[in-house]
Amino acid sequence: NAEYMGANIRMFSFVRCVVIAVAISACTALDNGLALTPAMGYNSWNDFHCNITADDVMQVADKMQALGFAKLGYQYINIDDCWATSRDPDTQIVVPDPVAFPNGMKAVADYVHSKGFLFGIYTDRGNVTCKLRPGSWGVETIDANTYAEWGVDYVKEDSCGASQDPQTAFGNYAVMRDALNQTGRPVYFSLCGWKNWYAPVGWSLGNSWRTTGDVGNWTTLWNAVSINRYLASYARPGGWNDPDMLVGSNPLATKYLTELQSRTQFTLWAMMHAPLLIGSNILNISPFDWETYSNSEVIAVDQDPLGVQGQVFWQNCPVVDLQTLRKEALTKYSDVPECQQIWTKPLVNNARAVAFVNFGSSDVTLSCDSSCLAAMSLFGAVNVRDLWAHQDLGTVTSFESVVLANGGSAMFRVTQSSVSSSNFDTQTLLPQ
Repeated sequence: NAEYMGANIRMFSFVRCVVIAVAISACTALDNGLALTPAMGYNSWNDFHCNITADDVMQVADKMQALGFAKLGYQYINIDDCWATSRDPDTQIVVPDPVAFPNGMKAVADYVHSKGFLFGIYTDRGNVTCKLRPGSWGVETIDANTYAEWGVDYVKEDSCGASQDPQTAFGNYAVMRDALNQTGRPVYFSLCGWKNWYAPVGWSLGNSWRTTGDVGNWTTLWNAVSINRYLASYARPGGWNDPDMLVGSNPLATKYLTELQSRTQFTLWAMMHAPLLIGSNILNISPFDWETYSNSEVIAVDQDPLGVQGQVFWQNCPVVDLQTLRKEALTKYSDVPECQQIWTKPLVNNARAVAFVNFGSSDVTLSCDSSCLAAMSLFGAVNVRDLWAHQDLGTVTSFESVVLANGGSAMFRVTQSSVSSSNFDTQTLLPQ
């Protein structure tokens, strides 16, 4: 049955993890002044996998500068796994691949900085990474100091080579957190543990925390969104739920969605106040993907300084509990259901973002009527703007949109109008 969802979903089942985190981090927490809004940038993994080189990174920086990504708020250019090969046997300093990065990582960081971006790097809280390269376990201080000397601005720490016990994981991440803090360099710290139980404690350890498995197709996206929406109360300025990177629609990348689905991912990530890290082919970015990722109005929803993660307001989708969703991510994903959702998100100045999403296989018309608006504390006449059409829809008391099948969506900014509803004809607008 369709249902209105409460504005605040709290996961009391996580109390045990919170208690553990307090014991670990009672006196120390991440306080680097970063991530007051979610990070924006690029991650190399879906684009290059293990074939990343210094030339690739510099070409991506060139392309992103030429297109104007920095002006839109995209800051970080992040290298993922496979950049390192070993450690110096005397100093234990991590050694970059001498073939892929012949001039070392500082040269790459300097080049990225010269193009107006910040530079990110990858490691693991275990002794090896997901691709069996050197991890940071036991050498966190050495790695943190090395990254600072190289000019690194962002560290993603994965979990492949480490224990999946919550207490151990929180302890591992606390060690790297403290090591980065002690360098004196502001470094964004991204936890990549792919578990929802990081959410209640993530704020004490990092600037963002992966809450889901990898997103690589429509099915895994559905699972990630379904998990991440349960965790909304844990997002806040300085620390954000991370449901994985943006996939894009470019078939030249190792993972991609349809155009409709990739745009809906951008819509949903903005509604969820998630990091906007593009994991797609940048060097040959399609006009459609550029139009998606350069939409400043949707970006503004993601970067809204109020810092509140959006919620599912109405749905006719099956309600699946968090434990089941997590089990599916570890075993076999369930099929995407035939259903629709309406999301809402509070913004500064008492505005609201509203998104219609169609997971079904047929086009549908979704609407937000007076009762829908009233539940968002909007009464009578409202001003509605279509954020993908860049079109003001006027002053109305309800609005609707045809939402295309198999991943279509629509997105609106809604504000209370000063015009009384008695001064105009009540109407429902249909965006073109």
